[in-house]
Amino acid sequence: MDKWLKVAFFAALLIAAGYMFGYVCKQTQQGYELLFSLSAKDATHLALWLLAALGAMALTAGLVAALVRPLWACFIIFALSALAMLLGWELNASSGVLTAVYFIASLFYANGIAEGLNDRLNFSVGPIWHSQRILLIALVIVVCGSFYFGYAAEIDRAGFSIPPYLIEIIMDRIEEEINKLLPETAGEEAIVKFGEQLEKALEEMAKEVGRLLPEDVREIAMVQFRDQLTRALEEMEKEASERMQAADREAILARFREQLRKALVDFVQSAIRPYQRWIPLVLAINLFTLLTTITLLFSWLPILILMVVFPLLTALGVTKVVTETREVKRLVI
Repeated sequence: MDKWLKVAFFAALLIAAGYMFGYVCKQTQQGYELLFSLSAKDATHLALWLLAALGAMALTAGLVAALVRPLWACFIIFALSALAMLLGWELNASSGVLTAVYFIASLFYANGIAEGLNDRLNFSVGPIWHSQRILLIALVIVVCGSFYFGYAAEIDRAGFSIPPYLIEIIMDRIEEEINKLLPETAGEEAIVKFGEQLEKALEEMAKEVGRLLPEDVREIAMVQFRDQLTRALEEMEKEASERMQAADREAILARFREQLRKALVDFVQSAIRPYQRWIPLVLAINLFTLLTTITLLFSWLPILILMVVFPLLTALGVTKVVTETREVKRLVI
């Protein structure tokens, strides 16, 4: 088989992996809400695609960097894979910058492998193992960058909103307190007493949340929350005066839940709104830490596969072992 035909084959593998990786980045950019969702199926599906794309990039990049010579041909193939990544993703400024990060890292990666192989007497996957960290971290940066730009664009468009499942968790806790305090009868006097008890309990919760807020917005947010809570309690007392039967207990409680939910959402969003543009960055950094840990933890898998693939390629006649001689200049006395 002609050498350049083999080069084209390995190039096609890396280009296809680049396109796949770009497509996964596009899904990550559009699927940032999965991080705030309890849909384990959708989140797991995206995570598996992401890990598969990272593995495919590491595997095919290792093949190209180790086998394609001269080195400038290797650089051209990595440039084409970066272009394929853009085509699988989308052509805009943010994806262009992130793809450039991958391309620059791939040049250092390929050059490191070439130098490592040149310094060895026998072929080994060791240089690939030593240089792989550069490529993997760059790819993780690209993924986290896609998440950041996607979420930041959504916040610019619609503003920050509390994930629904977080509201449910908080409301479940509050409803436990409500059920403990709510009287068995729905008389106006009992409801007023309940309101006083519940207001104290919710005030303590609000203080706990308030301690987590920046000082410059804490007081304003607390005042707004108290106003919302007062209106909710007044609405509940009004409802109680109209419904005196015990059978209406659930109806009163349901109306109060609705008012309290609105007060809670307004309270948190008004407190976070001045800092909402920093939320994507904080989450992207946390995602980077998580993905880097997982990726480096399983970075031995592509190397293990390459240890099997290289002898197999030799057995199939795609590659061959050659002995080279070279002159070495040394300074002696």
